[in-house]
Amino acid sequence: MKKISIDHLARVEGNGGISATIDGNVVTDVKFTIYEGPRLVERLTVGRTPEEDVSIAPRICAICSLSHKTAAVRAMENALSVEIPPKAYILRKLAHMGEMIESHSLHIYFLALPDYLGFPNAIAMASKFEFEVKIALEMKNYANHIMKTISGRYIHGENPVIGGFGKFPSKEELLWIKNRAIQFMPFVLKTVNLFCEIDYPDCPEDDTIYACCEPGKNKYGFWGDEIILSTGEKIYRDDYQKLTNEFIVPHSYAKHSIYNGKPYSVGALARVNNLGERLDGKSGNMYKKYFNTRWKRNPLFHNAAQALEILYCFERIPLLVDELFKFPEDPPIVEYSAKKGKGTGLVEAPRGLLIHHYEISEGLVSHSDIITPTAQNAEDIERYCHIAVQKLLDEGQEDKIRDRMDLVVRAFDPCISCSAHMAEVKKAPEDNWKDKLDELKEKGDPILVGVGKRILSDDAAGIKLALELRKRGKKDVWLESDIEDNEDIWKNEVNRPLIFLDAVDFREKPGKITLLPLSYILCNTTLSHRLLPIVTTQMNHKQLRNAYVLGIQPESIEEGEKISQPVRQAITKVLKMLIS
Repeated sequence: MKKISIDHLARVEGNGGISATIDGNVVTDVKFTIYEGPRLVERLTVGRTPEEDVSIAPRICAICSLSHKTAAVRAMENALSVEIPPKAYILRKLAHMGEMIESHSLHIYFLALPDYLGFPNAIAMASKFEFEVKIALEMKNYANHIMKTISGRYIHGENPVIGGFGKFPSKEELLWIKNRAIQFMPFVLKTVNLFCEIDYPDCPEDDTIYACCEPGKNKYGFWGDEIILSTGEKIYRDDYQKLTNEFIVPHSYAKHSIYNGKPYSVGALARVNNLGERLDGKSGNMYKKYFNTRWKRNPLFHNAAQALEILYCFERIPLLVDELFKFPEDPPIVEYSAKKGKGTGLVEAPRGLLIHHYEISEGLVSHSDIITPTAQNAEDIERYCHIAVQKLLDEGQEDKIRDRMDLVVRAFDPCISCSAHMAEVKKAPEDNWKDKLDELKEKGDPILVGVGKRILSDDAAGIKLALELRKRGKKDVWLESDIEDNEDIWKNEVNRPLIFLDAVDFREKPGKITLLPLSYILCNTTLSHRLLPIVTTQMNHKQLRNAYVLGIQPESIEEGEKISQPVRQAITKVLKMLIS
């Protein structure tokens, strides 16, 4: 038994690795490991206003922040029944074209191409292919300029807002974008020829399922209200979980997804496979020239598909600018009055299908779900690496295994940072909470903070506990809302234990009580509400080390004010211990 590992994948966004375990001449296991710490962005948005959410959620990733912004805004507009003006819609599309060009050109030229030209990196490649590197840099800079002009910044632009658009670009700025796109066209065509004519290895090759947005109207595009699969099936946006079926794996911070028990792929190759016949113009001609059955089975053709999409974007940009000129007036932002709703936003990020889903109650986000392309691709990355390694072993080419796994992973263009957006604990560790609580009491009378949402059934457990303790005369009991802006609590109390009372999902039997260090909880499970911002902005290191969470496993956190029987019983047990 031996293991071949790439602990730190080069030329990918983020920190990840790939390993294959081999027994004799048989591959027994392949693991795509993501080391990036969990972002926890989903829980950071809970308790926020929709406007706050669409600024916070895109911070999950600086590489494809505009896609996250668009997905978040579209989800909120669907939840709040907001229809935006046509000019704002077209501007968002134009900005999205910029992100596609920027990301694709970076990947295919600077991350992928050195593999096929025999160079360790793009800097070394520039010594022999100076023209290609310069063109790629110019292309990337142009795309960055589009994003800055339209969205307001190179990264994390704030012009796209719920209900429309903030500052509109001038006619002169739009004309420059249009004319520059036309000037680039000869070099874009060379890019397509270059990447479509690469002699991609036939290892690995196998059938898979491809998923992407359905733009509708028999068009190619990056947005939609349905998901289309290569099987011909379509899934409405709010039913996205029928596709994703996320689950946790022990070797990675990112979740994995399967559809009907099988891996599937998203990204440029998925879009070209599902929608390529809809391409027209120069991109349509290139599709007809180069597309063949190998594109359906070989993930290395992701590179060729991205090159084809760069051409599509350059063709679309002048047309979108012309459409904008049909609307000389800049429309105001559409106001909304809804305080409750559910909505999903589907967007094709450069790396594939991106899903944002939000639920809003009383004007605040009560639930957040973000599913990224790399998390969806993870299972297929492992599967294709498994196929490649086994074939190379069968052919007696073990020396090529490491490079081939590297090649396969890089072809998927993984965005590791935003894929590691949440981590959960499958099972709470064994812990005698009563004994632990007695130990903490010996250090000093604990400060208690009730955390929760009263409108979400068992999620109100922490608030209920705190209020009951106050009724019974317990001192130094606070609600989360009391302490958000009260730094005196943190400054004056350094040595006494701090215990947060909350409903914590450990996937255990409802009513189970657990007392664990706050640092453990932050790294291994999900906490809702506004607890994390409080911890990160007001507590010093010593206080954090003396902080704990007394958690009760909820039965339900659905909307409603009724607390379940198991949780009520747990509250009674905790009250008895804290008052004694």
